[in-house]
Amino acid sequence: MRDYTQKERAWLWLNRAIGASVGVCEQLIYRNDGLLSLYEAVKQGKPVNYPEKTAPAHKAALSKYCQDKAVDTFIEELDRIGAYAVTRDSKDYPDLLREIYDPPTVLYVKGRLKKELKLPIAVIGSRKCSDYGREMARFFGKELAKNGACVVSGLAVGCDSVAAMGALSVKDSEFPTLAVLGSGINVVYPSCNRKLYDEIAERGAVISEYLPDRGPTRESFPQRNRIISGISKGVLVIEAAAKSGTSITVDFAHEQGRDVFAVPGRITDLLSVGTNGLIKSGSAKAVFGVDDVLYEYGLFLENPSDPVRGYTPPGLTPKQKKLYDLLVLGEKRADELCDLTGMSVSEINIYLTEMGLSGIIRQLANGAYSV
Repeated sequence: MRDYTQKERAWLWLNRAIGASVGVCEQLIYRNDGLLSLYEAVKQGKPVNYPEKTAPAHKAALSKYCQDKAVDTFIEELDRIGAYAVTRDSKDYPDLLREIYDPPTVLYVKGRLKKELKLPIAVIGSRKCSDYGREMARFFGKELAKNGACVVSGLAVGCDSVAAMGALSVKDSEFPTLAVLGSGINVVYPSCNRKLYDEIAERGAVISEYLPDRGPTRESFPQRNRIISGISKGVLVIEAAAKSGTSITVDFAHEQGRDVFAVPGRITDLLSVGTNGLIKSGSAKAVFGVDDVLYEYGLFLENPSDPVRGYTPPGLTPKQKKLYDLLVLGEKRADELCDLTGMSVSEINIYLTEMGLSGIIRQLANGAYSV
C-alpha cells in the first residue's frame, strides 16, 4: 500500500468531500490560510470561511470525512481496486499538468504515473472514424511509441482507442500509452474497451480526476479533455468533423500553449473538414509522417516512414502486395489494375475477393477498390 504524507491525506479528504470541483477546492484553501489549516479547522470543529453559495452537501461531506479513520478507509478502498492517488503535493504529479490553469487536485491512477513522461503526445479524433482515420490513428500511435513517445488518449472508441492499440503494438516500448478517463478510475467507459483499459494499465497508466465508481456525465468529458492536452506536449488530431468534441481539446491545447498537429484529409470527406480547417486557419501544423511531429521536439529520424510506405498487411502474396501497393496510391477499378499489372481479369478478381474478405481492401459504391 502506498504511503501518503499528511498533506496528501488532506488532499484526499478534500477531494473525497468536494470531488473534482477544482475552483471550490482552491477557494476553500485560499479563504482558510492553506490546506492543512482548513483540514485542522474542520477536524477540530472551528469556524470555516466558506465561499459564497457553498453547497450544504459539501459542508456536510467536509465534516463527515474529516477524520483519520475515514481517510484510512478511503486509501484501503483504493488499494482494494488496484489504484492509488497522486495529489498536487505528490512527488510523481506530472510536471506538465502543474502548468495549466486548473490542474486536478488529485489524480487516481491504475498502472504507474510518471512525473516526467518522455514526449507525451495526445492522439485524438472522431469516435465515428473512417477507415482512413483508423489507419492513420494506428500508424501514428505505433510510430510515436516506436520512437519513444507516450501516446495520450481518452479511451474513447474510434481514433483514441485505435491510436492506443497502435502504441501497445510496440512490444519493447517502456511506457507506450496513457489514458485519461471521463469517469471514475474503476469505471470503464465505454465498456467495450475493458481489455484495452487493462492493457494500458499494465504497460502505462490509466488516470482520472473523478472519484472511483463515479459514472461519466456530459460535463465530465470536456473537463477530461483539458487533462489530455495539459499532460501532453502536443496534440495530434487524426480526423474531425466541422463541429466535434475534438475542437474542445484543441482549444484547451491552444490556451495551455501546447503544439497542435493535424492529419490532412480529402476535401470531400466530412470527417476531414475539421482537420483541414485547422491547417487552413494556421491553428495546426499539417503532418504527413511521424517525423513531422518528432522534428518539433528536436528528434530526427534517419529513415522516416510515412503512412504510405509505413505499413503493409502481413501475409500477402507477391501479386496481392503488388495490387495493394497500387491501391495505396488511390482507388482503382479492376480493369485499371489489369492494365497496370498485366494480370488477367479472372486472376485480378480472385485476389481482390480474397483481400476484400480479409478486410484489407473494400469495394466502393462506384465499383472501384481502395485500401
